[in-house]
Amino acid sequence: MIHWPPHLLLHAIEAAVVVVVAGSLVKGGARFFRHLEHRPAEPPIQQRRATLYRLLTSVLRYTVDFLAILTTLDIFGVPTTSLVAGAGIVGLAVSFGAQGLVQDIVTGLFLLYEDQYRVGDKITLPALNLTGVVTELGLRVTRLAGPQGELTIVPNRLILEVQNHSREQTLITVKVPLDPNLDPRRVEAALTRLTETLADQIPGLTVLGIQDLAPGQIVWALQAPAEPETAAGLTKLLRHRIAGLLYEEELTLAGQVKGYVHGQNASSL
Repeated sequence: MIHWPPHLLLHAIEAAVVVVVAGSLVKGGARFFRHLEHRPAEPPIQQRRATLYRLLTSVLRYTVDFLAILTTLDIFGVPTTSLVAGAGIVGLAVSFGAQGLVQDIVTGLFLLYEDQYRVGDKITLPALNLTGVVTELGLRVTRLAGPQGELTIVPNRLILEVQNHSREQTLITVKVPLDPNLDPRRVEAALTRLTETLADQIPGLTVLGIQDLAPGQIVWALQAPAEPETAAGLTKLLRHRIAGLLYEEELTLAGQVKGYVHGQNASSL
């Protein structure tokens, strides 16, 4: 039977307490940040929250683990002060062992500050031939979910160029095929009034004018810039308002003949 010296047993208990407390702090902090991250918000704000809070979780984990290691070493009598303050040792560690870590952290801070991508963005890293959705922008690494669900962990220092597919502004276009017998000046005036009415809801909405001339129809179009996450909703809104405009202004769609319902004369019904 092994008999541990009393002081060594006491140190072991103290170290175990430090490890448990450190683990609890990390888990509690991560749970708190997840709660903040999942509060309801608009998609762009939600993405920024996710990026920030996951970075803070990473910072918390590294900080607590570092302090726990120093505290444990100090419990067992290791001179941590001289280890941390010794310029020669620190310089040697940075030069040979921690240089990559420093580069990762600095690059990660610049990625966050410059807002090159956020959690939820689909990006391509050309230098690494990688494409995926960002699941975490950490202090040291970026995690990407690939097209097959595979998780790739990339040290931040290796990210030299980023192609962000989620930040590309797209254009929404709605075409309206109208009766060629309508006065073009009246149609254009009505569509222009619609763009002015929707200026606050769909910024940049413009009338493209006549896009196509064909037997039985003249195709008009409206267009507006939009972010990828809002394009579908804005397109639906625009179509709905165009339908209302056609009713209010009595603008006839191509193929729709007044006085007829489903090809039969309305007066005979």
